[in-house]
Amino acid sequence: MSELKTSSEKIASMSADIAGSVNEALHKAKPAINHMADRLSDRVSDSLHDVARQAREAAMDAEHRLEKEARHAKALADHYIQHAPVQSVLIAAGTGALAALAVSWFLRSKTH
Repeated sequence: MSELKTSSEKIASMSADIAGSVNEALHKAKPAINHMADRLSDRVSDSLHDVARQAREAAMDAEHRLEKEARHAKALADHYIQHAPVQSVLIAAGTGALAALAVSWFLRSKTH
C-alpha cells in the first residue's frame, strides 16, 4: 500500500515538475513570441503600405496616360476641323442626331 502512495506521490510530483517546467518555458518564451508577433505585424503593415503605394502609382500612371490620349485626340480633332470644316460640321450633326435617336429609343423602351 505504501508503494501505491509512493507511486501516486511520485506521479503527482512529476506532474507538478512538468507543469512548472512548461510554465517556466512559456514565461521565458513570451518576450520572444511577442517580438516575433511585433515583427510580423510590422511586415504586414509594410506590405499593405507597399500595395497602397503601388495602387496609387498605377492610378496616377493611368490618369497621365488618359490625359495624354485626350490631348492627342483633341489635337487630331482640331487639325481635322481646320482642314475640313464642312465635313466636321456634318459629322458633328450626324453624331448628335444618332445620340438623340439612341436616347429617344432608350427612353421609349423604358416607358413601355
